Amino acid sequence: MRMRVGLALACVAVVVLACGTQALAAGKALVSGNGCSMSKDAKAAGEEAAKKAKAALGETTPKLVLVHYSDPLINKAADVIAGVAAVFPKDVIYGCGSYSALTQESNDAAVAVLALGGEAAVTAAVAGTKEPKEDAECGKQIGEALKDAAAKGPGKVLILFGACHIPRNDQVVKGICGVLGEKFPIVGAAACRDDIVVKGELAKQSNVGILLTGNFACGFGLMKDMTVAGLISSARETFKTAIGDKKDKVALVLVFD
Repeated sequence: MRMRVGLALACVAVVVLACGTQALAAGKALVSGNGCSMSKDAKAAGEEAAKKAKAALGETTPKLVLVHYSDPLINKAADVIAGVAAVFPKDVIYGCGSYSALTQESNDAAVAVLALGGEAAVTAAVAGTKEPKEDAECGKQIGEALKDAAAKGPGKVLILFGACHIPRNDQVVKGICGVLGEKFPIVGAAACRDDIVVKGELAKQSNVGILLTGNFACGFGLMKDMTVAGLISSARETFKTAIGDKKDKVALVLVFD
């Protein structure tokens, strides 16, 4: 299933489910830990959120650290990343700005950090796109870079974010799916002001695709509701669509609003 990124006022939920009783018992297919910070100090916020995520991850080695920082800290992104890098290795840190970072703790955090580990493999690819006519080629480059890793599995999902606002997101996704397949599972969102974080460094006018592969399955949900009440009901119904009857097997939930 393909999810188009950056849909306005839409709630996208991706539920990653552990597969098999052995994986569930060992808890190793995919291990996650997250945290957020309300601090207005950029570096302190990055470090606090990262420390919470690391504590939640426990003894598991992080393979991917996703950082989202809210709009007021956009111009201090380097300081946010410096705070996160005080806790995690720079080469696993990716992320971008957001209008409002969120976790289960808060939907109005200054910084939110998600750390992933376990047996799942993580492969990332980055490509630049300075103008709309380059978007499809950007997606194609990401797809080509991930093609070998995408052949693995059985579970797979591509997290995509960066300079991919509506309607440009469609061309980026088409470029990727032209390489990986029309129904390759993709989810993500546009980065606030387009800059992204790649291996602990800021990259401008680019998109990044982060591929997770391993012993898991994905469920997807997508809804759009323009009403105030709908912001809550759409989140609830989207989650139900994504999870089905497998609530006891959820390893990770990604939400983009």
